[in-house]
Amino acid sequence: MALRSLEQKRAKFAYEAVTKVKEISNSRDKNIQKKYASYVKSAPALILTNGLPSTLAFYLSKIKEGETEYTKIKEELEKFEKGEKAFENKAERIAYAYLFYQISEWLAKRSPNRITEGMDPLQYMLKESEVQTMIHLTRETIKLLSWMRRFADAMLEKEE
Repeated sequence: MALRSLEQKRAKFAYEAVTKVKEISNSRDKNIQKKYASYVKSAPALILTNGLPSTLAFYLSKIKEGETEYTKIKEELEKFEKGEKAFENKAERIAYAYLFYQISEWLAKRSPNRITEGMDPLQYMLKESEVQTMIHLTRETIKLLSWMRRFADAMLEKEE
C-alpha cells in the first residue's frame, strides 16, 4: 500500500468531487457546474468572514427547506444522479448541495482522524465548544477548498 500525504489525500478528494459535479452537470444541466465553480471560489471568504458553522448553515438554507443533515442531502443527490427530480432540479440548489455535502463528507469521514468522528459536521460543531477544534475544522476546510478551487478553475465552465 502506497503512503500518501494528507495534502495528496485532500487533492484526490477534491479532484473526485469536482469531477463528479462536472460529469453530472454535463449530462443534466451545465448551469450546475457554473454555479458550483462560483460557490467554491467564494467559500473561503464566506468562511473567514462568517465562520464555518454559519457558512454551512447558509448553504443549508439555500439547498432545501427541511433538509438539515448531510446524510439526507446525500440521498437527494443520489436521486438526482439517477435522473430523478431532486432539489426542484434547480442548478443553484444542486450546486450548493454538492458543495455542502462534499465539505461535510471530508470532515466526517476522510479528513485526518475523522475530525467529527463520523458525525454530521455542522451538528458536531454546534455541540462542540472547544475553540481549538473549531479552528482546526476551519483550517482543514480552507485547505480542502483550495484544492477544490484549483480543480474547479481548471475543469468547470464559469459564469460570465
